[in-house]
Amino acid sequence: MFYGLDLHWRFIQVCCIDGGGQKQKEFRVDVTREAIAAFAERLGPGDAVVMEATFHTWVVWSLLAPRAGRVVVANPLQVKAIAHARVKTDKVDAHILAQLLRLDFIPAVEMPSTQTWELRQLVTHRQLLARKRTAVRNAIHGILHRKLLRCPHCEPFSAVGRRWLLAQDYTETERLMLDSDLALLDQLERGLETVDARLRAAAAAEQDVRLLMTIPGVGTTVAVGLLAAIGDIARFATPEKLAAYFGLVPSISQSGDQCHHGRITKQGRSSARWLAVEAAQSLSQNSTPLAATYHRVKRKRGHNVAVTALARKLVVLVWHVLRNQEPYRYGPVAHTRRKLRQVTPGLAPAHPGRVPHTLEAVYEEVGLPVPSAPRVAEKRTASVNLSTVTLARKARVCDMTVKSHKSLARARS
Repeated sequence: MFYGLDLHWRFIQVCCIDGGGQKQKEFRVDVTREAIAAFAERLGPGDAVVMEATFHTWVVWSLLAPRAGRVVVANPLQVKAIAHARVKTDKVDAHILAQLLRLDFIPAVEMPSTQTWELRQLVTHRQLLARKRTAVRNAIHGILHRKLLRCPHCEPFSAVGRRWLLAQDYTETERLMLDSDLALLDQLERGLETVDARLRAAAAAEQDVRLLMTIPGVGTTVAVGLLAAIGDIARFATPEKLAAYFGLVPSISQSGDQCHHGRITKQGRSSARWLAVEAAQSLSQNSTPLAATYHRVKRKRGHNVAVTALARKLVVLVWHVLRNQEPYRYGPVAHTRRKLRQVTPGLAPAHPGRVPHTLEAVYEEVGLPVPSAPRVAEKRTASVNLSTVTLARKARVCDMTVKSHKSLARARS
């Protein structure tokens, strides 16, 4: 039997058809563990089940997979393109899914393992906490702006900045708002510290995470998030397919001899694409050859397009690092060592007099494989890219100097 499931928040519409495509029965199942487990008891090794990917698909899939012979999760965008019905109801959707499964036309989505799923949830939870922390900080800045106050220190959330913040004169309502925001901020900070500790523990147990952390701009959170989104790198035969999974490839419209390339597709895991863009933002300020992509594109297309192009390049590099099991060759030595020592347990305390001066020595210290010698063409390209980054940084320093002199001249006049 072939079962098509149309998932909703409160119920699941089920359509059952036989091998000839004849509808056998239709019924609903409540979205509770007990009801889904009871439905799973009806299934046998000869039954196949299909459902579309949605917010609670993984839980339903994990309950049905041990009982049914085959449980397929479909890509809803591709299913919509294959079978678009004029009459759209829950029963019609379930029946279409069952028929597509019978004909083997389902564009399947690979479901993650339990460990990978938990890592995805953990990274998503950290992103939620970080957004809430930013919102609370903005609320505190709003209180200061409304009172025309400017913190003389780096920020009002450091130890000295908070002492200055609490010493200011506020009305009773403003003091109530400030105390509430600071209490909420402290709670969010404690939550972030707990989540970061779990992420560091996950990074220490996975060599692939530490390999990704050798890339400049990729910290513990980004590395764990990227690895959780990717899962098994063997799923992607080429780096272009991994970039398409992240939604960082241009859209294509082709008809006859005409072919137009548009903006990136943004199809795939949005949280993973956000992590890649965040890492590219940090990488664009780094002095590594990879940042040359950002500076070249920025001159022509601006900052946003340049960061997106660098994120695409970063994803391609991630594919090569994971497939070849080799760390990045051109990272800064001191910063890379500092990152890797945070997630490598059992290391002796660092001594200032015995600091490795090469990346190879750093990788040997933390137990990572030493990268193979680069080819001549790669060395030449890296040298050219490094020159591009150096010139761009010098030009930026000159621009900042000129702007500083102009502002001083205006102030004197």
